[in-house]
Amino acid sequence: MTAATAIKTETLAGTPISDGAGASHSVPVATFTLPEPPSTNNLFKNVKGVGRVRSSHYQDWLMCAITAMRMQNIKNVDCRCIVVVGVERNSLQSDIDNRLKATLDAIVKAGVLSDDSLVTAALPVWLPKANAMAHVQIFECRHPLTLTIHPAQDGASAAVIVSAPQHEGDDDGYQPL
Repeated sequence: MTAATAIKTETLAGTPISDGAGASHSVPVATFTLPEPPSTNNLFKNVKGVGRVRSSHYQDWLMCAITAMRMQNIKNVDCRCIVVVGVERNSLQSDIDNRLKATLDAIVKAGVLSDDSLVTAALPVWLPKANAMAHVQIFECRHPLTLTIHPAQDGASAAVIVSAPQHEGDDDGYQPL
C-alpha cells in the first residue's frame, strides 16, 4: 500500500456514500497534502527579553504549508469537524502526537478552519515512508464515523479507513438531522 492510498478517500463531499459492496463511507469535506509538519519540540525558541517566539524552521514550514493549501484550492470548513492527519514516517524516533499542533495551526492560518476549537476530534497516524508529506482529511461532525486502523506488518505505520454506518432501509446511509 502506498502512502497516497493509506487514507481512503472518495470524490464526493459532505455525505456518506456506498462503495457498492454494502459499506458506507463518510466523505471528507476537505482533503489535501502538506509538507511533513515539524515536531512540536521544534516550533518555538526562547528569546531573551521577548519570551517564546516561532522558530525560523517553523515559520518557513508554515509558509510552505499555507502555500500548498492555497494551491490545492481547499474550501473553507465552517463547522465542527474531525481531522485525520496521516504523516509519512521518516524517523522511528519521532512521536506522532508532536506533528498535530503544527498541522492544525497551519490549517487555521491558511483560513481553511476559522479556529481549531471547531475540531471535535483529531487522529494523527504514521503512514509508510514516502515523500515527507502529510495527508489531511477533514470530516463534518454530523454523522457517526468508524475509523478502522490497519497497522503495517512491522507496526511502525498504518492505514486508516473511515466509514459511516449503514442504516437499515437507507440506500446510502445518510440520515438528515
